[in-house]
Amino acid sequence: MKVKPNFMKTSLYSKLVLTFFAVILISFIFLALTLSAWFRTYYYKQKKQAMLSQAPVFIDLYEKLSYGSIKPEEFLSYLSSLDTYLNSKIWIINQYKIVYGVSNAKEDGELLSTQISNPDVDLVLKGNIVAGEGMFAERFKKPMYTVMFPLVINNQIAGAAIMSTPMTGIETELYRIYSFIWLAALIAVVVSTFIIYYFSQSILIKPLYEINKTAREISDGEFEKRVNITSKDEIGQLAESFNYMADTLQNLENMRRDFIANISHELRSPITTIRGFIQGILDGTIPKDKHSYYLSIVLDESKRLTRLISDVLDLSRLESGEFSLRMGVFDINELIRIIIIKFEKQIESKKLNADVLLAGEFLYAYGDKDRIGQVITNLLDNAIKFTGEGGKISVSTKIEGKKVIVSVGDSGTGIPEDELKLIWDRFHMVDKSRTKKKGTGLGLSIARQIINQHNEKIWVESKEGVGSTFSFTLKAEQNI
Repeated sequence: MKVKPNFMKTSLYSKLVLTFFAVILISFIFLALTLSAWFRTYYYKQKKQAMLSQAPVFIDLYEKLSYGSIKPEEFLSYLSSLDTYLNSKIWIINQYKIVYGVSNAKEDGELLSTQISNPDVDLVLKGNIVAGEGMFAERFKKPMYTVMFPLVINNQIAGAAIMSTPMTGIETELYRIYSFIWLAALIAVVVSTFIIYYFSQSILIKPLYEINKTAREISDGEFEKRVNITSKDEIGQLAESFNYMADTLQNLENMRRDFIANISHELRSPITTIRGFIQGILDGTIPKDKHSYYLSIVLDESKRLTRLISDVLDLSRLESGEFSLRMGVFDINELIRIIIIKFEKQIESKKLNADVLLAGEFLYAYGDKDRIGQVITNLLDNAIKFTGEGGKISVSTKIEGKKVIVSVGDSGTGIPEDELKLIWDRFHMVDKSRTKKKGTGLGLSIARQIINQHNEKIWVESKEGVGSTFSFTLKAEQNI
């Protein structure tokens, strides 16, 4: 089944790209505005410094004019030359704010010998430097940037110089710089968007699409599908966890199929036997003197069916939490003795050596006596079943701290290492070559569920060719 990643395009992918794009766009806009503001301030500062660097020239000219070294006409000529060189209008005033000279006599000639009344001029004549836009706006026809500084002769303020340069040239330079900054920001946004698009596709979107596609295929029953992602980041860890989940699902599916096959065989075999013998009794095929014998076989087969159905129901109730325990204090040693007696015929039929090592004559534990008996019965039944003729089985109890430890061992063929983690799973059956008798793979699952409901632990130690030992804990009641 081909799955298109529409959900990625309409949700996660679009949200991710739009979020990154918005963050980058806002960041670059902020950066561009900051750079523009900073450069504007920096540019005006440099312009101001450039204009102030001409102060010695004006002081020298004004000093020569004051001492008569140059004539007023020459003074105005020099100012006119500086106007052309600096692209700035220049006014020179004395300490009484009277205009002594202008650089453009044609436009500002009427200012000569007039007094300028301006608070900024007062500040300059007190020794301050003043710079800014919009000064003397009533005088100029276009925006100007003005710098005013005092003319100091012999450590005294003899006057002031007023320099005004057109804003048009300044703004043109600034706009050119602004254009470069914003163009660079735009290019950076576009490049960053493509980079985000590429990496989000390769690092996040495609892997998530692959995981989603595989999940859909598994949901359609293709349990062998796996995600082929080998990265070591969080996505790689997610893929690894997903594949582990898929392995678990596949194992469960395989166990379910095996269970259905086994349970079908287990049900069909006794039912077929029961039906055949009853049919033989009814139609007279089986003689009357043999009725009791075959009816006893029918009874055994019906008990086998009952045990099988009870196991399935018990496991279902245990896993659903509907099974309630009847907790109490009981003698675990006595319970073990009773269970071993029940298996005496099977032990003798296989000529097994049974070692029973109990901690003292009495050993009291806290739990559900009947369900713990079921656990021991399942473990002992497996030990007998998987131990060859003439082999050895063992049952022991001991106390460690506040816990009673019950162990059931056998000298059978052992459990393969790769199956140790699977034996507790429902329906799982270890290699059937270990025993001629087939089971349903429910005994150990039931045992684990019962011990888990007691909030205790159950584990196995096994080595192929040597045997297995199953152990579980119970709360000890030592004050009884």
